[in-house]
Amino acid sequence: MKNILLFILLLTSNLSIAQHSICINEAIEHKIHSEYLNEDRSYWVSLPLRYSDTLSYPVIYVFDAEWRFELIRNIIFDIGANKKIANSIVVGIPHIDVNEKRGMDLTFSHSRIEYDGEEVDSTWYNDSNSGQGMKFYNYLVNELIPDVNKNYSTNKHETLIGHSYGGYFGGYILSLDNPFEVIHIYDPSIWYSDGEVTDRLKKANIRNKVKIHLTYQPEPAFHKNKIEEFIGELKKKQNISLTTEFYQHETHNSLFLDSFYQGIMKTNQ
Repeated sequence: MKNILLFILLLTSNLSIAQHSICINEAIEHKIHSEYLNEDRSYWVSLPLRYSDTLSYPVIYVFDAEWRFELIRNIIFDIGANKKIANSIVVGIPHIDVNEKRGMDLTFSHSRIEYDGEEVDSTWYNDSNSGQGMKFYNYLVNELIPDVNKNYSTNKHETLIGHSYGGYFGGYILSLDNPFEVIHIYDPSIWYSDGEVTDRLKKANIRNKVKIHLTYQPEPAFHKNKIEEFIGELKKKQNISLTTEFYQHETHNSLFLDSFYQGIMKTNQ
């Protein structure tokens, strides 16, 4: 009897160890010295279940990693493991000091208008908190993404997740030669610089096919109206496959979770 109990104990112990080695979902930090930003930057990586260098994987890039990385990487790990989407690598992109660096990273100008349509002066948006988006874009596409591709087995199918300023950034780069096949744009700050993203899109020739999932909510009205103008222009572009969701009863931040889950299921099949 003792021998049987010992065998069962050893078996269950080994199974627990095996399960842990298969299902572990750790975050890995990398550092880059960016020539474009003239500073060191970090990015965080989460690998899918049973990651192997003999396979290749799509990559999901996530802005605002300080807030969003843990949430997204665990959802992607789970739905990938359960074969709802392809197993994917998740890369979180933090912005160092979210009160200043985030605005500098994700905006391309100094806005003279606020989200409610109110005009503001140069003390609101200036070189200390905004307008360095092109430098950050070059860091993203010329340094960070190549570093991910060097360190991991990727298949060059890249998704970008952006909320608020990050959504504005995702919309802005449609007018640039960007590498993303999928861009998620959640309640984007299209109001910024009085709709410059929409103005650029009107003139842009979108050569590559891209899937966009865009979500938004109703407050304030100026913000909502600018997004709907942007949606109207997106619908005119032949190479854009667009899905949208209007969250009448959600807020700027509360729509994020459902936006992500619905968007990833629609765009990453």
